[in-house]
Amino acid sequence: MAGLVNGVHMRMILGFFLAAILAASLASCASTVDTDRPPGMVTRYEGGYVFDGRGFVARPLCMARDRIVRCAAQPIAPGGARARALVIELDGAFITPPFGDAHTHHFDGPATFDWHNALNLEAGVFYALNLTAPATGVSAIRRRLAAAATVDVASATGGITGPESHPAEIYEALAIGAYTYDQQLERQAEIRASRKMADNAYFVVSDEADLRAKWPLVLAAKPDLVKVFLRKSDRYREGYGKWGPGGGIDPVLMPTIVALAHAKGLRVAASTSNVADFRVAAAAGADIITHLPCYQDSAGDPDSPYYDVDLAKDCLLTDDDARAAGRADIVATLITSEWEKDRPTELVAWERANVARLREAGVRLVIGSNAYGGNVAAGLVAGVEKGMATATEMLRMSTMDTPRAIFPGRKVGCLNPGCEASFLAFSEDPTGDFGTIERIALRVKAGEALNLASDLAARD
Repeated sequence: MAGLVNGVHMRMILGFFLAAILAASLASCASTVDTDRPPGMVTRYEGGYVFDGRGFVARPLCMARDRIVRCAAQPIAPGGARARALVIELDGAFITPPFGDAHTHHFDGPATFDWHNALNLEAGVFYALNLTAPATGVSAIRRRLAAAATVDVASATGGITGPESHPAEIYEALAIGAYTYDQQLERQAEIRASRKMADNAYFVVSDEADLRAKWPLVLAAKPDLVKVFLRKSDRYREGYGKWGPGGGIDPVLMPTIVALAHAKGLRVAASTSNVADFRVAAAAGADIITHLPCYQDSAGDPDSPYYDVDLAKDCLLTDDDARAAGRADIVATLITSEWEKDRPTELVAWERANVARLREAGVRLVIGSNAYGGNVAAGLVAGVEKGMATATEMLRMSTMDTPRAIFPGRKVGCLNPGCEASFLAFSEDPTGDFGTIERIALRVKAGEALNLASDLAARD
């Protein structure tokens, strides 16, 4: 594998020689390596092991333009003419599809675009689902997202929530310049009074009349899907936890939101905090339930406005809950940034139990970072260490199931003929040492090797 890290050995079939080196000593941020390949040329990666969802299989991987093609003994171009082929020796590399991140708040505007793009591509994340960002910010970067060397992103432009509910407190704090936790505590009254980001980063609805009045604004932002906030919705009538552990829509609105979205061909992602929220989302026909009950430790800081004691009845899904989600073909998103934290043993055990129940019921499990300024890599490693999944299961979830959930209409998350020609290469087997996923030797996106800056200067 040293040949892949320090320079790839290339040889040509039919007498062609291509002078290009794919180096892991990365040079320029998010640019592609120019290989000057003639039209119709097939690229054949040999000597590697390809991940099939169960393990790694020794076989070549062939690409023409931006698609994986069948590896023929004598490669044939799409037009029928005999193709010239570039053969790249992988020296025992382990090949997987790229990672996806099904819950991020990155790609929220022009000012952070280069940082977010570099941060994700360096981690091998080629597909991302932005689950709430200012609509104006997303609109300003849509054209840039169409470039070849950028992460492919689907976005929920603003989320539907209730009065004085999450995420208004975050976006309004930022809008008035209250960036730190202490500043936000000191300026609570000012934050609550602010409406600078209303009908942009979030849409407040209190009843069906509000919802129908706001619906044209939701659609005007051109979302790829609709995000809804359910936060301990069983206590909505009490006015419980506004901008604290609760907050979000009145749960009786959930079926109407789903019906309105589905009528426009839009999926619905529901943010949930407890078992009651999970049941509301599943019964209403939500497509994605993002984060499981009690995925965060809310009892860690008694001085926090989010303080709330987690109880088993609010945190543990039943077998019936899992089976209902399976029958409804719901996607459930696991949050990697929480796996990195030192959470109470009881919360970790509850999450492991929920994951096991959902997996047993056939629920599609995917992963998301939900960490602004972070990516999924370290959290995935921590998830394996904490027993959320085996290394093979985690690799399948993150490189196959997650990309497909983000872009269900595309041939991503696969390495078979007809699939998009994107992959990652590792020098060691990630199913043996899952920490290997943080040491990517080669990234290929849409048939081209990416050449990235390793220092992520855009972050500063």
